[in-house]
Amino acid sequence: MGQTMSGTAALEIDWDAFRRSSLAEHPYRWGLLRGMFPARLLPVLEVEFPGEGFVVTQRRSGGDAGQKGYRSANLSLVAGGHPVRENIDLLSSLWRQLVDALCSPEYRSAITTLSGRDVSECALELRAVRYGPGSWIDPHTDRADKIVTQTWYFNDNWRPEWRGQLAVLSSPDKADVHTEVAPALGESVVLCPSEHSWHMVHPVAESAAGDRRTLLAHFVAPR
Repeated sequence: MGQTMSGTAALEIDWDAFRRSSLAEHPYRWGLLRGMFPARLLPVLEVEFPGEGFVVTQRRSGGDAGQKGYRSANLSLVAGGHPVRENIDLLSSLWRQLVDALCSPEYRSAITTLSGRDVSECALELRAVRYGPGSWIDPHTDRADKIVTQTWYFNDNWRPEWRGQLAVLSSPDKADVHTEVAPALGESVVLCPSEHSWHMVHPVAESAAGDRRTLLAHFVAPR
């Protein structure tokens, strides 16, 4: 198990945060969500972010048409709707509570309410992701079978010069930026994939003091 400081702390989820939030319609359906986790536990979740078991995946930019380039390190926690036990065993108690909460009917109901998309029959995919210096994702829209995605950031005191922002794009052109979201502790982005939902992650600067740490949830349509 990784570094732990939470002891017997209980993670209380504020599901009303979803009802207090709303999604923008331009350039597609997306939005920021704050307040889901208790502010006092955010620093603990950051410190206890998983540190073991990550697998680096990468593909160069400019490859086959339509394929995005990327590099990141991933730890699968839920695959095809089923917990990946050997990886969950690496988590602290607080992080295991977080995974349990995101596997709950309450989370499905909350994300359905916010997005307007029914995810009751979707399979949950959940993974922790680390973007080290030089890691990035090219502009992409997400696979057509992804119904809703949500990303949480666990990076306190992240400096602008370290880059690594999520860019909400108005087109496939990486310069056509509508909004940029810094990967700051407590921020979360909900996105409804479509043929227009272009977004990217700027490369993390070589000068970054640590990895860009995120938790990523996908609701995948049944086959």
